Amino acid sequence: MKTTYNEKRKYSRVPFKTVACLWSQEQGNREIRCDQTRDISLKGIYCYSDVKFSVGTVCDIELHVSDSDKKLVLFLKGIVVRTEEEGMGIKFKEMDLDSFFSLKNILNYNTGDPELIEQEFIQSIKEKND
Repeated sequence: MKTTYNEKRKYSRVPFKTVACLWSQEQGNREIRCDQTRDISLKGIYCYSDVKFSVGTVCDIELHVSDSDKKLVLFLKGIVVRTEEEGMGIKFKEMDLDSFFSLKNILNYNTGDPELIEQEFIQSIKEKND
């Protein structure tokens, strides 16, 4: 698969279709199931959904990833940064170590450029420490 780029983006975003479950304690533990995501990066994900959280809503995210051998669930925390008619963009705020390495592997595989993903990871650490 080819990486998609947008001049405003600092991180490679790749097409990625999976199921995501989102819920927010800010909105009474409301849950939104997104049957399909559009793309993913080290910093966020776009989820298709008719029902959306408001911009600024902090949410827990479960990404259900499966391949031919196993099913994997990634656990992340994020914040809704954009809503559109077809869905919402969510920026990742936290993730456990296992989810991080799984996400990194997904991006390495889908970009075909592990060195680029490694550079972006190093850049994200530098930004966090500044």
